[in-house]
Amino acid sequence: MLNPINPYIADKPVYDSAAFIGRSDIVREVIRMLHHDEDNAIVLYGQRHIGKTSALQHLKVHLLTQGNYCPIYVDLQGKASWTVGQVISELANSIAHTLDQAKPDLGEQPEITFIDTWLPNVLQSLPEKRALVLLFDEFEVLADPKIEQAAMALFPYLRQLLDRDPKHLNFVFAMGRNVDDIDHIAVSLFRGIPPIKRLSLFNQADTTTLVRLAEANNSLNWPDEAVECVWRYTQGHPFLTQQVCFHVWEQAYEVNPATMPTISPTDVENVIFDVLDASRKPLTWLWNGLPPAERVVASALASAGQQSHTEQALEKWLYENGIRVFIRELQNAPCLLQEWDWLESANGGYRFRVELLRRWIMENKPLRRIQDELDRIEPVADSFFRTAQDLYQAGDLDSAIKQLREAIGLNPNHLGAHQLLADILLAQGQAGEARVLLEKLYNYQPLAARSRLIQSLLVLAQQTNREKQQLKLYEQVLALEP
Repeated sequence: MLNPINPYIADKPVYDSAAFIGRSDIVREVIRMLHHDEDNAIVLYGQRHIGKTSALQHLKVHLLTQGNYCPIYVDLQGKASWTVGQVISELANSIAHTLDQAKPDLGEQPEITFIDTWLPNVLQSLPEKRALVLLFDEFEVLADPKIEQAAMALFPYLRQLLDRDPKHLNFVFAMGRNVDDIDHIAVSLFRGIPPIKRLSLFNQADTTTLVRLAEANNSLNWPDEAVECVWRYTQGHPFLTQQVCFHVWEQAYEVNPATMPTISPTDVENVIFDVLDASRKPLTWLWNGLPPAERVVASALASAGQQSHTEQALEKWLYENGIRVFIRELQNAPCLLQEWDWLESANGGYRFRVELLRRWIMENKPLRRIQDELDRIEPVADSFFRTAQDLYQAGDLDSAIKQLREAIGLNPNHLGAHQLLADILLAQGQAGEARVLLEKLYNYQPLAARSRLIQSLLVLAQQTNREKQQLKLYEQVLALEP
């Protein structure tokens, strides 16, 4: 009976263990930044669960071997509401701990004491040519432009730190936000564009190395065809590759084999359901990081199958599924999804890059379940809609109608605006106008329009004295009844 250890890490960062694979390009870019006195900051960005934390933890160990660097890892997860003083106190504690110094007492104004007194003393006490390297994980938590303290206090403070002593104080910021937010951070924090390095999917060689970790500890045999099967499903996504291999290993050792198991493609196929089930929460986080338009397009392409689809085919598919106007945000979504490794170019169109992601979206986020995303695709339109809701609640129906027409003009796919406008028109006795609006909506969103359209038809039937007209309206109602 064998008594091996599963070498795959499925539920946490791999840190600097044997399971850390690849990322030599990331290490190389950080070292290059450290060797240039004029540069003292670099941004590492990529989608969630792509390996940013693992890369920082690897740098924390690796930099100790590369010269006079003192790497300090700072985890900002869960600290979005912290004040500047709290963030700086945590940073000072991390620096002191790493340098084996006593816990600092920064007094009642820690941010002032830190930058004016404590940090200069620490830097001055370092041996010649020794430098601190601050590794900020989850930096997007504090870089969120919606958090007032970031714009008003934290960013100016960090700018002072960046300029304090570039030779002895370096920064590595890891974040996983939309690529457009990099521009915001560059302007707000760096006053320009710092070196930026994207963490992407593993190449096939690194993926193969990761899959064959179990061969390195003599617990599994991975023939080429089984390794290729993992590649087809994960395309080098670090988290999903670890998940697949972890479950394959666990399945192989359920029966306590007497000899080292040899994995087949069928063994890989057999764990896919378990992998998707175990990955539900991380994949939901990944999904939640997408803007509304990207969610709609990702859902559409996932449901459309594995083959590639041109932009024209995507527009046609969306049209057939109730999205009648292919607005700018939807047109731009495939490019952003490609930048973030969700899609790839193929045969003049786009297709999902990671098959496991496509399957998870197809099963858990089909277009029919995410119709509310359509309302948020155009932020200005949705703002008009929310203002209209407030006006409606306040009884100012005429002003609400104006706001709703603005919303529909900007985003003709906004269901909420159509429905509320119909409700107000019916309340004002304008059943005829409500009918026109709802009949148009019914053509592409029948479920969203049916009940209100029936109501408008019944009101019109009650308002007319012409029997033929009443009969025609009632027949239309009967045709709409499920």
